[in-house]
Amino acid sequence: MSEDDFDPFDEPTDFFGGSARGESEVEKLRKEVEALRTAVDQQRRAIEAIDTVLGKLIDVREGKLKRAPWCYHEPPPMKDVDVLPTWVAWFNLRYAPLDQNKRIPYCWQEHPGLAAEIATLAVSWQRAFHDAKANSDAAQMWHDRWLPGFQQRMHLWIPANCLDDDHGIDERRTHSLQNRQA
Repeated sequence: MSEDDFDPFDEPTDFFGGSARGESEVEKLRKEVEALRTAVDQQRRAIEAIDTVLGKLIDVREGKLKRAPWCYHEPPPMKDVDVLPTWVAWFNLRYAPLDQNKRIPYCWQEHPGLAAEIATLAVSWQRAFHDAKANSDAAQMWHDRWLPGFQQRMHLWIPANCLDDDHGIDERRTHSLQNRQA
C-alpha cells in the first residue's frame, strides 16, 4: 500500500475483525449486557424465594428457628447447655410425667447402652421437630416408630429398680461378667 492509495475518508483497518466504526462490537456488548441482566434478575428471584422460605422458618427478631406447627411443646434448648441431660429432663416432663415405666431414669448416664439410645432419640427428635428440614411426616414417624421402640428397649438396658429411682447394679450384667471371668 503506497501513500497514493491512502484515502483519509476510508474506514481504518480493524485488526480485530469488525468494522472500523465498531457497530458489531457495540451490538455484541449490548447482547452480553442483556444476558447479564437476565442472569442477575434470575438470581434476584432465587434470593427472594430463599428469603421467603427463611422468613417462614426463622424468627428474624430472635435469630432462631420458629417452632414447627406440629411441635406442640416448646423445644428443649439444644445450645449452650449440656444437651442430653437437658433433653432427658424435657422428655420426662413432656412424654412421661405420670408413668414411671416410660420415664428415663435419673441414672441413665450410668448405663452406656441406654445413653447411646437416648443420644440417637434426642437427635432424631431434633431433626423431626426443630430442624430446617423438619417435617410432619418425620415427626409422626418419631412418635410412631422411634419413641415406642425406645421405650421397649429402655427396659433391656437397665435393671427394674432403676425405674423406681433406686439405681442399683444390674444383676444380669454382674452375673454375665462373673461367668466370663470364671
